[in-house]
Amino acid sequence: MPTFNAPPPGERWSYIGRYGKPGISRRELPCVFLAAAIAVGCLALLLLWVRWLTMAEESDLYLVTGSVLQAPKLIRSSDPVIRILVQTNGRPIAIYEDDLSLSPEIMNLKWGDQVTARVKFLRQSRAHGKYHIWELKHDGVTIQSYQDAYRYQTRVNERWTTYALGLGLLAAILLTAALALRIHYGAWVDPTPIEVPEP
Repeated sequence: MPTFNAPPPGERWSYIGRYGKPGISRRELPCVFLAAAIAVGCLALLLLWVRWLTMAEESDLYLVTGSVLQAPKLIRSSDPVIRILVQTNGRPIAIYEDDLSLSPEIMNLKWGDQVTARVKFLRQSRAHGKYHIWELKHDGVTIQSYQDAYRYQTRVNERWTTYALGLGLLAAILLTAALALRIHYGAWVDPTPIEVPEP
């Protein structure tokens, strides 16, 4: 039977167990690495799921027609998007565009301009519904076509896929390390009870 030269049960990392608090035994490293691998793997899957949610087929889109209620505005300093408030027959809605290459044409819109858009529902706020623009026209002139929006979103999703694959690789490395540590120490966690000194 193989034997393992595990550290003494009471041995713990001093820089984690400072100030009288219990530290982490080296024999708990397999569990730590396993938890990290699961967390990173879940984050990679989340990125892929978000990528899928951002796409829209033409049959999924809503037609919106109305007048500009408020001039387009660039919001959020990080990852900025353009917001346009539109008054429809029912209620005001906010439509958003994240392709900033279209900002010159969109920012020229002003109060009262008639716009037609095909949009995907994002969420409902207290004041108005929020939608993402997939096609936008001003007085019958196309500012953004569905095909342009689809190509732009595909490029964005390719970046998200790259990030997800990188996280997936990191998760695989962490899982491999967890399995190697599990084989080395013979257990996922340190079975030694932790003794906390009384104050």
